[in-house]
Formats: sequence, structure tokens, C-alpha cells
Amino acid sequence: MRENKQSFWKNSIEKYRNKVAFRRFISLFSTDVLVRGANFLLIPLFLHLMTRDEFGVYGYLYSFAMAMSLVFTFGFHASVPKLYADTKDDKKAQGSMLFTLSLTLVVGLVLIFSLISLTGIDEYFFGLINRNEEMKNFSYDTYRPYLLAAMASMVLSNLLTYYFVASEKIKNIQAFNLIRFFFANGLAILLLYTAPDADAALLRLSVTYIVELLLCCVFSFFLCKNFTFKFSKYYLYKGLKIGLPLSFVALLNAITNFGDKHFVMIYCGAAIVGVYNLASLLATIPVIVYQSFNFIWLPSFLQEKNLILLKKKTDRNGLRIFIFLLLLSVLIYIGAFFLLQWGVFPENYSLIMQILPPLLLSQIFASLNLFFFNYFTYFEKNYLTILTSIVINSLSYLLFSLTASRFGYIGVAYSLLLSNFTLFVIYYILTSYYVKKGINILLL
Repeated sequence: MRENKQSFWKNSIEKYRNKVAFRRFISLFSTDVLVRGANFLLIPLFLHLMTRDEFGVYGYLYSFAMAMSLVFTFGFHASVPKLYADTKDDKKAQGSMLFTLSLTLVVGLVLIFSLISLTGIDEYFFGLINRNEEMKNFSYDTYRPYLLAAMASMVLSNLLTYYFVASEKIKNIQAFNLIRFFFANGLAILLLYTAPDADAALLRLSVTYIVELLLCCVFSFFLCKNFTFKFSKYYLYKGLKIGLPLSFVALLNAITNFGDKHFVMIYCGAAIVGVYNLASLLATIPVIVYQSFNFIWLPSFLQEKNLILLKKKTDRNGLRIFIFLLLLSVLIYIGAFFLLQWGVFPENYSLIMQILPPLLLSQIFASLNLFFFNYFTYFEKNYLTILTSIVINSLSYLLFSLTASRFGYIGVAYSLLLSNFTLFVIYYILTSYYVKKGINILLL
């Protein structure tokens, strides 16, 4: 009788927790869909306010900033949730950890940007696209300050977002996303509309990310108020141990995440990059949907100690994610077709119908890679991702080099698909091995 009562209360509590988690997911997901969905609704407006070349240059620089911001975050997007969960019973230690990682990130960012400015390595890199005769007039120096501002904004917003996720401050994420959407995009659109002769790529890049950088400074108050102003070598070591392998992996992954646009820019020019960028934006919808799920899934995933139960949940959710994202991709493709037919997307972007299928499939596998990647953080085996990244990005670079000159943008798109699928196979094999090994140890 007593056992039945205990079982009843245990099941009731579990159901309540599931309902709370589900409500949090719906709350965050609805806001994420609202903000990101609204961003996608603005795409036709930007397509008409910017030339195809300007849209291509903006997308090219944005992709570079996004890829490098993942490097400059030092992997703290994984360290913060993990160490936050580990210190949940000691607020002073938690505050010291947050202070240590935040200070390290800001100081590190200043040093990196100073080094970039002094060496001019970025100028050399972007000079490579001048191989293309159409890009001879591209002046990187004009965009340089605002590209650095974009990277700083992305790094800080990454830190804030994952802190809010770890501390389950859903309202803060909602407010941050909504405010930066309306202020950054609203001001950019207003200036693009009132200054039609200006460099639209430069105007959009500068306005958007200066506004976002200022908002990061404002919202950092919610992080700073939880600081314990005591620098901890222990948490610095732990944070870097978890994060630095990811930072190095992100550097390697830039070959894949940004390399496709870079090779398209070199061999096809800014106008084709504009089309490729539009297809890439539409293809990121599956990843965005997955990330909303992962924001809620990650804290409970890291806190689950029962590996057998965790394996069952992961397999079940992984299959659901794949099926859902596949159906979503079909809807995206159909939607793009009708948007072209109705003139919402300009006619000179019709090539996206060739590029979308491989990019959509590629992003489905990219989402699954992120899903199984959580296991490396769980087992603190992030160094393994360095080895896999060396293999995959070497493959990507080889494929891009071989296909870009011969088949142009379509060859690059299918090369990206093959790279992400190969990485998925490797991640699945590795995570299955470590889960099985962990379960066997527990059963001994």
C-alpha cells in the first residue's frame, strides 16, 4: 500500500515536471518562432531594398562573423550550462564561475581584436576574393570596423543566451530577442528606405550590430548581478577544459560553415552569393527550430544521471526530430516555389530552387549533429570533436576545391551535404560507443 502511494506521488511529480518543461518549451519556442519567423518575413523586404550584389556581400560578411564568433566564444556556450548545473547548490561558487568566465571572455575578445588589427590578417584573407574579376572593386577596409562590431555582438549575445538558458530565465531570452529584433531591424529598414543610394550592405551591417552590441551591454546587467567578484583559477581551468576544444573545433568548422560561401564568392561572384545566401537562410529554418528545442532539452539532458533512460529519450527524440525537420523542409521548398511565382522573391533569385534541396538536407543533418554533440559535453569528451573536425573539414575543403571550379554553386551545395552527412555518421557511432560503455560500467 505504501509502495503504491509512493509510486503515485512519484508519477505525479514527474508528470508535473514534464508539464513545466513543456510549458517552458512552448513559451520559449513561441517567442523564438515569432522573432525568427518575423526575421524571415523581412527577407523579401531586404531583397527589394538591396541589390543582389549588396545582399550577397552582406550575407558573405555575416556568415564570416557568425563562424568566427563561435571561435571567439572560447566554447563557453557549453561551459556555462555545464558548470551552472554543477554549482546549482552553491550560489557563491556559481557567482565566482560566472564572473571568471565572463571576464575571461571580454579580456580575450579585446586581445584578439587588437591582434587582428595589428597584424592585418583579416585584410589578407578577404583579399583572396579579388581573384574574381567581378570583385575587384570590393573594399574590405570599409566594412572592417562594423564586421568586428558584429563579431563582438554575436559573442556577447551567445554568452547571455546560454546563461539565460542555464538559469532557465525564459522571460529574459524572450525580451532580449524581441527588443533586438524590433530595434535593430526597424532602424536598418528605415535607413535603407530613406537612403537608397547608400551602400546597403554597409548600412545594414553597421546599424544592426551596433544596436545589438548596445543591447548586449544593457542585458548584461542580469548576468552581472549574480557575480561573486572572486576570480577562480579552478573554474577558469574547468571552463577552458570544456570550451577550448569546442573553440578549436569551431575554427576548423569555419571551413565548412563559411567555406561554401567563400568558394562561391571566389568562383561565382557576389550576385550568385546573394542567391546562395537566400537559399542558405531558408535552409537554416530546420536548425533554428531544433535550437529552440535544444534550449529546453539541454539543461535536463546534462542533469540526467540514468544513462539507460537518457539513451531511450535521445533515440526517441532524435527520430522525431529527423521526421519533423524533413517534413518542414518539404514545406519550405514548396513555399519558396510559390513565393517566386507570386513575385515576393524577385525573379532573379529563381536559382534557389536548384540550391535548396541539398542545403535543406544538409541542415537537417547539421541539426542532428548538434543533437548528438550534447553527449560530448555530457561525458566531457569534447576533445574528440577536434579529431572528427579535422577529418570532416579536410574533406569539405577538398570537395569545395574540386567542385567549385567545375560545377560552381551547385557543386558546393552538394559538397556541404556530403560533409554534414559524414559527420552525422561519425557522431552517431562515437556517442553510441560511449553510452554503451557508460551503461556497462554502471551494470558491473
